[in-house]
Amino acid sequence: MGVIIEGLPAVPVAAISFLLLGLLVAADLKLSPKLFTAIVVIVGLAHGVLNGVALKEGAGILGLIGIMATLFVIVAIVSAFIVSLKQAWTKIMVRVAGSWVAAMGILMFGWLMRGQG
Repeated sequence: MGVIIEGLPAVPVAAISFLLLGLLVAADLKLSPKLFTAIVVIVGLAHGVLNGVALKEGAGILGLIGIMATLFVIVAIVSAFIVSLKQAWTKIMVRVAGSWVAAMGILMFGWLMRGQG
């Protein structure tokens, strides 16, 4: 779909998704499967469309398929690793990493407001 859209939106999708997902991980919320699925679909579609817009001039659809496959493998491996963690300190480590991701989202917003994003 992103391949047929002209121009990038003015909404800072990367900053919003970093902030939202980082806060969710840091808060360690227990989301319902429906809400979790909705968040995954919305974030995935938003980034997929943006990748399609950015790649239509360069690598095109083949490049987008390669990015999708790579991201799927990376997310599957990291998710499997995190689910396998059992000790309390390892879960705290994941929550701290989530807070750093949220901090990156805040930095992205700061750069956008300053005109460097």
